Amino acid sequence: MFTVKQLEQLSFLSWWDLECPPLKFLVNDWKEVNGLNDETIEKMMDILTDV
Repeated sequence: MFTVKQLEQLSFLSWWDLECPPLKFLVNDWKEVNGLNDETIEKMMDILTDV
């Protein structure tokens, strides 16, 4: 589901970064590269922030 570039970007983030408003640089990349819609991205963010 993630590209290598997206995983590299995520690896530089700390857990507290995921509490910020949706990561715009990743959201735009997910839409363009993965063809995801807002609903799917919201579910992904919920998974990432569910600690």
